[in-house]
Amino acid sequence: MVLHVIKSNIYSGAENVVCQIIKGLSDREEFIYMAPHGPIEDKLKSIGLINCYRGIDKLSVYEIKKAVEELHPTVVHAHDFTASVLCGIALKGSVPIVSHLHNNPPWIKDLNIKSIAYKMACKYFNHILMVSDAVYDEYRYTSKIKCPITIIGNPFSVDGVRSQVADFTFTGTVTENDFDCDSNDELDSDILFVGRLTEQKDPMMVVEVASELIKNGVIKRARLVGDGELYEQLSSFVKSAGLEDKVILEGFKKNSYDYMAHTKVQIMPSKWEGFGLVALEAMSLNVPVVGTDNGGLGKIIDSSCGYVCHTKEEYVNAITELLSDSALYAKKSTGANARALEYNNINEYCDKLFNIYEELR
Repeated sequence: MVLHVIKSNIYSGAENVVCQIIKGLSDREEFIYMAPHGPIEDKLKSIGLINCYRGIDKLSVYEIKKAVEELHPTVVHAHDFTASVLCGIALKGSVPIVSHLHNNPPWIKDLNIKSIAYKMACKYFNHILMVSDAVYDEYRYTSKIKCPITIIGNPFSVDGVRSQVADFTFTGTVTENDFDCDSNDELDSDILFVGRLTEQKDPMMVVEVASELIKNGVIKRARLVGDGELYEQLSSFVKSAGLEDKVILEGFKKNSYDYMAHTKVQIMPSKWEGFGLVALEAMSLNVPVVGTDNGGLGKIIDSSCGYVCHTKEEYVNAITELLSDSALYAKKSTGANARALEYNNINEYCDKLFNIYEELR
């Protein structure tokens, strides 16, 4: 049995990966998903994984030790830096540990307590998984790590995304006025942001770009799907600009794919990004992506499927060009679908991970 350990209690990129691993390997492996109580429970219920959930109040060395003593896992799969460090401290090599790094926060480049703590915990890890070359290249102490490191990417299934949108029909190409889903006033948008409302994802850039595009008459509606510490700040900006009915903060949603399928452009102004799974999810629904080239996004977004931008002006200009030229939109929409298919790797990913588990037992 594999015990997945994760600090977060919501559903986002890393949590999505854990769920895909459990589903993809359910015929070959038993799993427990251990995380603090919170919105993740509703998501696990909705996708049929609640039976493997072990809820805790807070992730700690004590809770990790207790889970291992009660469940006797053959492998502990720790997700991201904090869970990995805590698992190293708690287990100290008594159970094989896979440390899985999903992100590349700025601090990994520097000499600080976090980067040093992870370096010290590495002596207890049996294998490290990194989602992109960006994580490998940016972590200050990568060269000091003794255990095997695998750049594994993320598990991704185009059909898996499409199957979660009830009214989606794949047509291959679309124009900016020809959606693959029926119009739905509660879901439709011209631009869409999906992610945590945190500094990393830079949602303030989204509302500023949306405000400019609305003022210029380019778009009528933008939506932001997600929750986080910047919610109130974003809400204040929207209210002060008089855009409550045009820039809509949806909060956390169990299924963001419905919103993706009903938008024209996905926007991702992330300041750092380990992989960039949301970009591929949108592309699998024919949606071009306008975003940064930071971290893993640099290998996903290109001129075939969207635009790489760095400033507000670049975002405004790119989206204006995209939504003003139906032929261009159709070309990038078709390119988005093709790009998503290049990353369609769920079976290969699960086989690779299962082989790593087997080697550690």
